[in-house]
Amino acid sequence: MHRVFIILQKEWIEIRQQWTLLFSIVLPPIFLTVLPLFVLAQFKGTNLQTHGSVPLNYPSMQGMTLNEALQAQIGMQLSIMYVLLPGIITSVIASYSIIGEKTSQTLEPVLATPIRTWELLLGKCLAALIPGVGVTWLSGLIFLLILPFLVDQRVFNAIVSPGWLVLFLLWSPLLALIAIAVMLAVSSRVNDARSAQQVSAWLIVPFLAVFFGQLAGVQVLGPAFTLIVALILAVLAIVVLWVTVRIFQRETILTRWK
Repeated sequence: MHRVFIILQKEWIEIRQQWTLLFSIVLPPIFLTVLPLFVLAQFKGTNLQTHGSVPLNYPSMQGMTLNEALQAQIGMQLSIMYVLLPGIITSVIASYSIIGEKTSQTLEPVLATPIRTWELLLGKCLAALIPGVGVTWLSGLIFLLILPFLVDQRVFNAIVSPGWLVLFLLWSPLLALIAIAVMLAVSSRVNDARSAQQVSAWLIVPFLAVFFGQLAGVQVLGPAFTLIVALILAVLAIVVLWVTVRIFQRETILTRWK
């Protein structure tokens, strides 16, 4: 594990030297934290008397006023974005992890060292996973601390449900880990970071299905459903990491890129 920590430290030094990567780590959490809080704050102190079409097929929203139901629905949809956040951050970092070293001519010494392939990739995975998940959980904590001042207790319980907590604590790091492994695999076979990042667009398709499913009331993210999906994601993450290590041919990367 000593070699893994060496790779981890080296990766973080390079991240601090890349302003683009630093902005990609800092700006999305700020945006996805300020946006839902700002939108929910617009409802504070209002009392909607008009009749509206609000889907109340969520058990947690039964008996709410129109104002509370709108707050709960908006909060539930926007809070799901925290699942997407770590995937965005980590995929950008991971896409530059291999290609960036090739561009800066630091990849050759790394591949020439006796470090094992799994140690090299594990170090690079952690270098992207830790900041991505860390800022996500930090921004989520800020969201949870400010939310009670903007909504009533019933609305808070609807937004911060047990299913959402599983999604926030388990789905987000597992999806981020899958995104990192895919980015590392793609980056090892292309010489353009933009080409590698295009793959990340396909990674959000399942997320969009969940997002619109809950928006339409088709799928309620209860604890049982989210735990089952978390187990599936854990198995998928292990498989994707194993495949990434297997297809990472360090001996041929340099010759292919020459």
